[in-house]
Amino acid sequence: MRKKRWIVSIIILIFIIILPLSEFMLLSSEKVGILNTTYRFMSGALPIRTQGQTLSYHGKMQAADIPDIVAYSTSDEGTTLYKAIGTPVPPPWIYVKNENHTVFRYTYPHLPWKM
Repeated sequence: MRKKRWIVSIIILIFIIILPLSEFMLLSSEKVGILNTTYRFMSGALPIRTQGQTLSYHGKMQAADIPDIVAYSTSDEGTTLYKAIGTPVPPPWIYVKNENHTVFRYTYPHLPWKM
């Protein structure tokens, strides 16, 4: 019984202390964190890298819900990247078309206090 309590304590320690600390360290270095990677993986979106930097995933949308988008670049792997018409380069939101009229939305990872 005592051994089980010790194992549960270690697991809780990992989730309460180490995971948020590692997320903060990745965020402060403008890298994509573990939670964002998990979120992207669970939704079936592709990992998108452009100019050697992995983009941060921000959800799945229906193509009809976003403004008109145009192709503006390709990722390091050759995936076509889209941006909304009239937005600057690099755009605030980067879109990747998927089958069944869905679009994945990405952005460059930024520090929250620099947005």
